[in-house]
Amino acid sequence: MTLPSQPQGKGRRVVVALAALAATGLTVWLGCWQLGRAETKAALANQVAHQANLPTWTVADWPCAAPAASTLPLQRPVRLRGQWLHERTVLLDNRSMDGRSGLIVVTPLRLGERAACPGATVLVQRGWLPRDPAAPRDAAHLPAVPRPLGLVEVHGRLVAEPSRVYSIAQEPPPEGAGPVLRQNVDPGFWAAWLGQSPLAGTVLQLQAEAELARADATAPEAPAGDGLWRQWPAVDHGQGKHLGYAVQWFALAALITGLYVWHQLIRPRRTADRTLAHVDP
Repeated sequence: MTLPSQPQGKGRRVVVALAALAATGLTVWLGCWQLGRAETKAALANQVAHQANLPTWTVADWPCAAPAASTLPLQRPVRLRGQWLHERTVLLDNRSMDGRSGLIVVTPLRLGERAACPGATVLVQRGWLPRDPAAPRDAAHLPAVPRPLGLVEVHGRLVAEPSRVYSIAQEPPPEGAGPVLRQNVDPGFWAAWLGQSPLAGTVLQLQAEAELARADATAPEAPAGDGLWRQWPAVDHGQGKHLGYAVQWFALAALITGLYVWHQLIRPRRTADRTLAHVDP
């Protein structure tokens, strides 16, 4: 009965060795894959940093065609002149800044006559306003949004589109004039809300706009004190996250290797040595 035990033990060791080899190889491959992802994200971050140092885009540079937002020079500085379409302002709900819940103000800017495509509109994320999450979702309880009139100059950087949050139900189309409260917006919404599709891309406003001409000298809220927060988070492409994942996979590969060496090589040898020591007179 003792003869088959040796082949069975040898077969078991082979299976364990193959399993350990496969697990180690897989975890090392996953670690290398995460390193590749981190390298790709780092290259993207360098590209974005390069875009941020390019000359400023103006109304004369904006393409009138409808290219994909991903083909635009994202994060490039932007300076636009136009007039706010305040009646088409959208307040994006459930957006946070500095750990507080609030709203992002998105107002279309109608470009001036000197633009490459005069009369077209560009979406501008003008800033953030705090809001009580327990307040009713109606116009009477929305925070006041500054409404400078006349021709303004907006400084910012180019981004793809406003952020999106999870939404359970489909939101009905708005009625009347803005501002309106929404969870999310998409190209179809803007086409219906504006009566035309806005140009590709969105401007992330970085400072209060400068008024170039005031159509109404009594218009509320001077631009320098418009009350909008613009501490936009820095762009994070996630290379640090991928590096962390790579470290975890390599650590797991080292753990598997260490456990195999201990339990399959070192420990059995020590056990055999102790057994021989007891057997020898």
